[in-house]
Amino acid sequence: MTPERVRPDAVISERFRWSLLGLTTLVSAFVVWSVFNPTPHSGGDNSGYIALAHGLLTTGTYTDVFDPERLPHTKYPPVFPVVLALLMAAGARTWAALKLAAAVPTVLAVVFTWLWAERRIGVVGATGVALLLTFSNGIAYYSQWILSDPLFLLFTIAALWAFMRADAVEEALRPSREGAPERSSSGSALGPADAWLAVGVVLTVLACFTRSAGLPLAGALLGVLALRRRWLRLLASGAALGVPLLLWSLRGRGEGVAQYGVEFWMVDPYEPALGTIGPFGLLPRIVENLSGYVLRFIPGGVVGADTPGLTLVGALLAVGGVAGWVVSARDRIGVAELFFPLYAGVILVWPVVWGGDRFALPLYPLLFVYTAEALLRLRLLLSAAAVNVAAVAVLLGLVVPAAGRLLDTARGARVCSGIAQENGPWACYGPAVAYFSEAAVWSAESLPSGSVVLSRKPRHFYLLSGIPSRAFPFVEDTDAHLDLADRLGARYVLLDRWDGLAARHVGGAVLARPGAFCFVRGFGDPARGGAQLLGILPPDSGHRGSSDGASGVAIGACPPDYFESDAPYELSASIPLLSDLEP
Repeated sequence: MTPERVRPDAVISERFRWSLLGLTTLVSAFVVWSVFNPTPHSGGDNSGYIALAHGLLTTGTYTDVFDPERLPHTKYPPVFPVVLALLMAAGARTWAALKLAAAVPTVLAVVFTWLWAERRIGVVGATGVALLLTFSNGIAYYSQWILSDPLFLLFTIAALWAFMRADAVEEALRPSREGAPERSSSGSALGPADAWLAVGVVLTVLACFTRSAGLPLAGALLGVLALRRRWLRLLASGAALGVPLLLWSLRGRGEGVAQYGVEFWMVDPYEPALGTIGPFGLLPRIVENLSGYVLRFIPGGVVGADTPGLTLVGALLAVGGVAGWVVSARDRIGVAELFFPLYAGVILVWPVVWGGDRFALPLYPLLFVYTAEALLRLRLLLSAAAVNVAAVAVLLGLVVPAAGRLLDTARGARVCSGIAQENGPWACYGPAVAYFSEAAVWSAESLPSGSVVLSRKPRHFYLLSGIPSRAFPFVEDTDAHLDLADRLGARYVLLDRWDGLAARHVGGAVLARPGAFCFVRGFGDPARGGAQLLGILPPDSGHRGSSDGASGVAIGACPPDYFESDAPYELSASIPLLSDLEP
């Protein structure tokens, strides 16, 4: 299939074309605005990205500044933290302001989806696809959090559009597809096709350095160039992609946090004690992930996870998308045709606990366009009117329930915003999370300089307190907790009720050896999710003996040097860590 072949409305005027694109953009911006939630996300990745950006501005290094050891960061590529750092340099200090790094790319991703789809299925079809992407619950949901996924989606779809433009220019200027010598379309050293290819390569590099999942896009480009025997372009593109990726890989071989390659073989990266799998363990993982994505995550990300008939929606999307991909690939193999199975393969072999609509976002535009192409191909068997009716029915059948769920999301965002204004930015998550945040904010002014705290959410704790933190060991072995604390110089551990992990692991360690701990301060009612900041006594204190076996556990107050004052604290919409930046 050439880039222009299946366009059914090529005679539409340019004014109408741009009007539809403008209208689609406005609808996307309105949806993103309507669901916007100014409060922070409970996931640690949000705070991790902000901490990395803050580190770039304050230290000039890409470092895990939230961690006591401050090792070089080797897990998340740096493009998204750089964007956040630019916003901080421009004055962003609140969660809401930093969310522009996700909200704006979401709207731009819809724009580039329209541009890419328009060259394949025409103006009307592209408008339908872009509107369906706009109303997809997963797309709208991630537009309101400080995560790299919307930016990654933008770079991915923009790269596919650039590669299609390169193909269109080459097809228009080259008299024959087969047997032409490799040169630019204009006969000079570099031509328009090469320029568009270069744009696509740059966008691919940005995608790869936004999320490591961008590697399938790079592989798809190199694969297409190899299939077409464009050896000079393959060499140039391979160098442009390979050199920075190699440097990033070499950086990851030094000290730093775990990389995805290490976590990939774990049964559960969040429970390392469960061990790893071998190559034969990939097949059950693929089957489980395939079921999850086809029947739950992808359809849930389109129409909402609680929509009736979700399994049927997922099956129809999968059938339509695969059928359209087969039709397209039989006509012509482009970058999109290779990226689709490569990216799907990557998320299918990932650990099951990583599964979710978040990782399927780059597949949505392709699924929608391929389904539309499958419907267009039905015109060879059915009347155009019947196909058009079917296309409208599919669009309405997906957009109507999706829009209904987005109305619920918008109402929830407004309610949460009001709660946050009265009770602090974390209040929407309930008392357990609110008390965690109170403990962190109090620690900023009350703990001695140089303190280190073990906690359930170390990146959140650092953003709220400026105090380095590391997650406590996810085991109940007291020695493991004490050994980690001694190695890091941590004299504190937060026993919170964010979830059950602190009660299980920290609580178990305290029960086994209460004499190794002391009490610093409590926050809130323990029965309602309160948190307790505990001190960890030093090895030479003489109090690290075993429990005496008593059924009740009582720990004494910490020595006076464990905190400087019981300072008052206040939760605000501004991020405490960013208060030290120059205005």
